[in-house]
Amino acid sequence: MDEKLTSYCGLCCADCIPSREEFFALVNKLDEMLKEIQFEHYAELKSEINEEFKEYPKFLSILHHIKGLRCASPCQLGGGNPQCKIRLCAQSKNLKGCWQCQTRRECTLLDRLRGIHPNLDYHIDLIEEMGPANWFTKRKEHYRWQVKAEQGHPDGPRRSRGR
Repeated sequence: MDEKLTSYCGLCCADCIPSREEFFALVNKLDEMLKEIQFEHYAELKSEINEEFKEYPKFLSILHHIKGLRCASPCQLGGGNPQCKIRLCAQSKNLKGCWQCQTRRECTLLDRLRGIHPNLDYHIDLIEEMGPANWFTKRKEHYRWQVKAEQGHPDGPRRSRGR
């Protein structure tokens, strides 16, 4: 994989949900189709006999928020949050990423990510050892719910496959 997929914080951009092009193509297609068939009118009609359809505006709001999660390019190329404190910190120190920082283990900027990505410190150490272009095949699951889901797997946690 291209080292540009290694984000400043030590995540693989290809593993993040916001980078899943196929997913966002489907989300966009669903949004377009709902508009095309004027589903809001159908939902209003259905809500007379099914209370759940009264929540259709909320569903649309969530769908549009999901669309807003899309990340069109890797972090190293400016994708993601332009005000990301981790990226700004690394750039201010002229670092390629957190793996080059001597104080990363105590860094509070990484705390929120550690809660979502339980293998973050393992990945940062791996990147330091192998480099930002060579660590990908050794990475572990990305999100905490993937790790929990795989704990019962007979072979233990599986390696990520470019999610």
